[in-house]
Amino acid sequence: MANPLQPKCIKVLEQDYNAYVIKITSASKAGHMDIIACIKGLFYGFEIKWKSDVPSELQKDKINKVIDAGGKAYFIHSVKQLKDIMDNDIAPFKYELSNRFII
Repeated sequence: MANPLQPKCIKVLEQDYNAYVIKITSASKAGHMDIIACIKGLFYGFEIKWKSDVPSELQKDKINKVIDAGGKAYFIHSVKQLKDIMDNDIAPFKYELSNRFII
C-alpha cells in the first residue's frame, strides 16, 4: 500500500519551502530516504512513515550518514512534524545503532 503521507509532505515542501523535491521509488536501493530535497542550497533527506513510529536500523544508519556528510535528515511521521522542523530550523539528530547492525 502506498504511503499517503509522502505526497502531502512533497506538496508542503514544494509550496511552502520552495524545495526541489525528488521522491524515491520502491525500485531504488534499500535504505534510501523516501524523499530527498534541496532547500536553500542544503541537502535534506526525509524518511516518511505513517504506520511506524520507529526507524529501522538501516534507516537510522542512512540518516546518520547524511548528517555526517553535512546534510539534514529526519524520520517524519506527520505533516505537522515536518512543518515544525522546517519552521523552527530544528537540527537533525544522530541515532544510536544496535551493536548487531552491520552493513
